[in-house]
Amino acid sequence: MLFATLTMGVAAQSAKVTHVKNGVIETQTLLNDSTFTPPQFRGGDKALMKFLASNLNYPELAASYHVEGRVVMHFFVNTDGSISDISAGECTIDRFNTTKFTQEPEAKQKELKEQFALLFAKEGARVIRKMRKWTPAQLNGQVVRVKFNLPLRFEDPNK
Repeated sequence: MLFATLTMGVAAQSAKVTHVKNGVIETQTLLNDSTFTPPQFRGGDKALMKFLASNLNYPELAASYHVEGRVVMHFFVNTDGSISDISAGECTIDRFNTTKFTQEPEAKQKELKEQFALLFAKEGARVIRKMRKWTPAQLNGQVVRVKFNLPLRFEDPNK
């Protein structure tokens, strides 16, 4: 059963490449540059979607409120294909059971929204940590470390 779905858009097509030049760290954002080959999950996008479908779980607390949302996970794909520096960026809650949710006091509603965002981020990070090495990015024929953005969508399996 698919508890979460992957959405890949423009964010997955952009990358930040970090160079160290004369002891100074320079970061360059690349968008579909012809000399740039982005990092890739081994097996491609279909294999990534299959991995996420098999490993990403819909949090129980979110299920009790029928919450749906999206979190953008950020991580670096290193020159050896390993993953590091996992973090969560933007998290949006798109849908929830308004009848149940509005019965909660306003302070509790705010707390729950923060909990849902944190649960989605933690689940995204857990699954990313389970990934095997990726095929690293290349810039001008050289392997480079790249920051990758992976949007994850959590959908209520009971709707």
